[in-house]
Amino acid sequence: MDDLEQRLTTLIMQIRQQPPNSGKRRSALHRLLLEIQQFPRLAKSSHPDYPAALSLTFEWVSNNISQFEPYSGSVVESLVRWVNGNLRWRIQDLYSPDKDAALSLDAPIASDFGEITLLDKLPNFTLSGLDGLIENSQRETTQRIGLELELYIEQDPEEKLKNSYPRSSPECNCQLLSLRFVLKEPPDKVVDIARELSIPYTTVNSHWKRKCKPMLQKITEDMGYKQEQSL
Repeated sequence: MDDLEQRLTTLIMQIRQQPPNSGKRRSALHRLLLEIQQFPRLAKSSHPDYPAALSLTFEWVSNNISQFEPYSGSVVESLVRWVNGNLRWRIQDLYSPDKDAALSLDAPIASDFGEITLLDKLPNFTLSGLDGLIENSQRETTQRIGLELELYIEQDPEEKLKNSYPRSSPECNCQLLSLRFVLKEPPDKVVDIARELSIPYTTVNSHWKRKCKPMLQKITEDMGYKQEQSL
């Protein structure tokens, strides 16, 4: 176990072993938050209110760290995904004109490359809870599914994503598009991917909307996600 893994494991253990309001717990929690703040993969944003979003996430971490459980062999990897799950939602909330509105996966939102839906921003949608729209238990389930979906896209265990592509364009497969549109922050633009792959814009856009998005929707449903009915 490397130094960072050991430090995080020790701090989390100390936090769990101490009474809620003890000085030792507060000290260990403070040191843990300092470690998290140094994570290279911690979600970032240029929005002027980002520090407030980060503060809210740290408050959430403080209140929920006892429920954190590593889902892989790496505490560092698990913790950064767990924290980013909440922080990405906070960042998305900064740009939302009506953060209390109930939104469905197909609700249109603005982006740099035209009209997209929340499914196009799936990490921000699923890696957090939808605060104010679903209850706390549902929020935790949604976050868990978001983490599972991220791993599924990266690993593509059954190669369903990789084997779904437009005719004569195997490089434009759903795994690549999901990595570029869903997991990348910020997501790539359709026009840039089309140019990079030397295929028409309409081919990329159509395959993403007609094949990849429904496939991801089905995968999240199989993982236990229930889409909220929009108001």
